[in-house]
Amino acid sequence: MKKAILMISFGTSHLAQKKESIDPCIEAIKEAFKEWDTYETFSSGFLRKKLKEEQGLVLPSPKELMEKLKELGYKQVIIQPLFLIEGIEYDKLIELAKSYEKDIQVQVGKALLSQREDYKALVQELAREYSQMETQLLVLGHGSTHEAHTSYHILQEVLDETGLKACVTTLEDRDKIYTLPLEKGKVTLIPFMLVAGNHILKDVLSDEETSWKSGLTKLGYDLEVIQRGLGSYKSTSQIYIQHIGNAMRLYK
Repeated sequence: MKKAILMISFGTSHLAQKKESIDPCIEAIKEAFKEWDTYETFSSGFLRKKLKEEQGLVLPSPKELMEKLKELGYKQVIIQPLFLIEGIEYDKLIELAKSYEKDIQVQVGKALLSQREDYKALVQELAREYSQMETQLLVLGHGSTHEAHTSYHILQEVLDETGLKACVTTLEDRDKIYTLPLEKGKVTLIPFMLVAGNHILKDVLSDEETSWKSGLTKLGYDLEVIQRGLGSYKSTSQIYIQHIGNAMRLYK
């Protein structure tokens, strides 16, 4: 029986960041499940179009890729989202999987943070990386209008339980920057995104009035930014691999 794992990230237009933060997850999954064929693409139509126009890189949409797998005779497919939370983009993949139920056995793996143990595994690695730094930590996520935004509140709880002194906020909360529970002085910003790409370059590091760097500097903070996406952390790949394994067991 032909079977495949379809790995879908939101994507990035910065291929160097893809290599640093998406490819490690892809390669780890390939290594863990050698008996499965693997495919990858971006869920963002905007980013796929941008890559095609600017760099000549053509990526199929998730639906186009599913059509291809159907035509090639695949009977079991696991769609593994390389998303952090189960928000709007995740819901779209659930609907995509349902549309192929008559032709293919499709399972959708969980997003990175789907149970408390996932948070703990990731936070433990963050603690190993950053607990010795003599600075305040600001963990910056993307945020969402979806109910899954509560994931950031859970992240704060787990960080507090671990003892790592860090404040969690999101790009969605830029207008609340002045309410951050931070003392004046040095602050290290850690991107809580799979890829530290355009959001970090534009929304955080740019000299624009609305950037996080401009806002935090005006408030008296000495800002350092770790330009590293979560995809480069080993725990991230391991969590995705665990979720794929759980999805595979549903076939038995």
